[in-house]
Amino acid sequence: MTASEKEYGGALYELAAEEHCEDEVLESIGLVSKMFAEEPSYRALLQNPAVPKEERLGLLDKAFGKSIHAYALNFTKILCERRALFELEGCEKAYRERLYEARGILPAVAYSAIALSDAQMQALQKKIEKSTGKKVLLENKLDASLLGGVKVCYAGKELDGTVSGRLESLRRSLTQA
Repeated sequence: MTASEKEYGGALYELAAEEHCEDEVLESIGLVSKMFAEEPSYRALLQNPAVPKEERLGLLDKAFGKSIHAYALNFTKILCERRALFELEGCEKAYRERLYEARGILPAVAYSAIALSDAQMQALQKKIEKSTGKKVLLENKLDASLLGGVKVCYAGKELDGTVSGRLESLRRSLTQA
């Protein structure tokens, strides 16, 4: 995430927080970001300097109009005017981080070779919440390269309970002995 993405995303969050519409704006920015990911040619058209600014902004109005929050639409227009739509995804991430921070939510990812059950996810979530004192938003991502076990990443930390992680730890301890 670039400094400008942090700044833009943070500014949008502050505005939404003042008006108590944080969730609606986040959902709207997510929709725009998803559309640009699915249709990269549309984003390229909106960034094309050969297309007049008024026409590019009009295309955004036609595409999103009343279907997204006005703050999200205006924010997207600002990025379009500055030819910075490629930063939208990073701005969304920065916005989400500020929202989670304000709400005391800690995002975490559990990597596993197979999907974890609901009971396993809840148990893991409770352990992390207990150790951090924060509400945890846990996501399970599959990683076929793992032999077994779970690797959990949150707040810049990595807890490796995978088979390969344990084997690596054993290898290091044997080479040091």
